[in-house]
Amino acid sequence: MTEISETLLDQRIETLRKGDFEVRFTDAKGQPVTGPVGYRLVRHAFPFGTAVAARWLLADAKTDPDAARYQEVLRTHFNSAVAENAHKWYSMEKARGLVRDDEAAAVWKACGELGLAMRGHCVFWGIDQYVLPWVKALEPAELEAAMRLRATHLLSLFRGRITEWDLNNEMIHADYFARTLGLPNGAAYFKWVSEIAPENRYYVNDYGILQAQEVDRYVAHIRGLIAAGAAVGGIGDQAHFGPDVPSNETMWTILDKLGQFGLPVKITEFDINTTDEARQAVDTRRVLRVCFAHPAVEGFLHWGFWQGSHWIPNAAMWRKDWTLKPNGEAYLQCLREWDTHGTAEAGPDGMLRFRGFYGDYRFDTGKGAVQVTVSRARTRATASVGW
Repeated sequence: MTEISETLLDQRIETLRKGDFEVRFTDAKGQPVTGPVGYRLVRHAFPFGTAVAARWLLADAKTDPDAARYQEVLRTHFNSAVAENAHKWYSMEKARGLVRDDEAAAVWKACGELGLAMRGHCVFWGIDQYVLPWVKALEPAELEAAMRLRATHLLSLFRGRITEWDLNNEMIHADYFARTLGLPNGAAYFKWVSEIAPENRYYVNDYGILQAQEVDRYVAHIRGLIAAGAAVGGIGDQAHFGPDVPSNETMWTILDKLGQFGLPVKITEFDINTTDEARQAVDTRRVLRVCFAHPAVEGFLHWGFWQGSHWIPNAAMWRKDWTLKPNGEAYLQCLREWDTHGTAEAGPDGMLRFRGFYGDYRFDTGKGAVQVTVSRARTRATASVGW
């Protein structure tokens, strides 16, 4: 096995996440804008996200200091989000037919106002303890009808707003729905949602994978779904670690196994549960760098960030008093390293050439400022500035 060294990771990141860009600036008359241009990456193309808690996301930041800080950290240090609980079935329909959309919709709206793109979690969750009592009381035919109604309502509510969903959470560990309906696997759910909202991507999402416990079972599960006709759109790896995090080489091999399907892989719920803060910081950086360097990985989300609102307080990056823990500093250091900014000269033709990470850039010229998006598919652009 090739050693996944720091040098190799740097090389992979340089090749995979960055490009050589050409941006031509013109004024309102179409004439070249020349001279020094300042440029700064303002939004990464790669999603660096977190789960968000409705309690703190929706609280009044003017009267609640913790809510103010919570929302400011989100705005400053993340570019994507997922609802921790607000979009789950048990949150939206506690009793049959009594569907509450207000919190679910408000969470999406608040994330948008903070500049956070949302992924959806989750349409279903078939772990027995999270299936509502009223759902368990249904006969199989009623259950299928209720599931289809749930999917139709949720996906219609967020049509064009959230286009990526974890479909049935943690299927390799339990699936009450398949067991009750007599289904061999979850392929049927993918067919239902493909009829309702075919424009979306629907992910499998499970735990114990990057920890090297369940990867082969997960791969077999995904292969079985695809063979049964399921339009699996992506692979979610929760990456909830205890104190022990595998080697770089082991994690890379696991990501290779997930990447064999040619589907986007996302780290959807990352955290490390340990009281050894120094080790936690080192491992946070290692996991981030391995994932950012791997070509199959297309996003990385933490499962919370603040000790005052975290399912495993030891895993948080900010303490209850908002002081930054070493693992939080490790995360922010990675973001600082994966930044692009500088000043360069736009030539006589108005062309600015520079190398940087893919994403949205702000350019400041002598004629004004403009924002331009550059990507692997779009490394050249023309921008009009001035009057």
